[in-house]
Amino acid sequence: MSEAIFKSYPLGNDLEMASVVLGGLPPSAVRRVGSFLGIRAAKVGSIVKISEKTLDRRLKSGARLKPDESERLARLMRIISLAVAALESAEHAREWLQRPLRELGGQTPLQLAATEPGSREVERVLGRIEHGIFA
Repeated sequence: MSEAIFKSYPLGNDLEMASVVLGGLPPSAVRRVGSFLGIRAAKVGSIVKISEKTLDRRLKSGARLKPDESERLARLMRIISLAVAALESAEHAREWLQRPLRELGGQTPLQLAATEPGSREVERVLGRIEHGIFA
């Protein structure tokens, strides 16, 4: 997995990441995801089910995200990292994550990454891409 984008987080180590999630990710992680995707932090918040008011309050105060919010954001960060690794380019990953895909029932990978089952399906598609099954 390409961890260069989120190198300060142990996305490839579930045990360590569980500890990070329980402690709460900093709100700056939301900005980092938004910056990578080229979208506003509020849009990232909507993807990971954090209301705009709550996110704004956390961004202003610097208060850490709650564990459930952190878990959803960490899941999105993992999907992004997997996409960069599978597609071998941050730019290709960024475009792919935001494009409706037939393999995902016409939804975008970002839409599906909002849920655990959806994320698993996105990961399956990325695995197929890595093995050359989807072009």
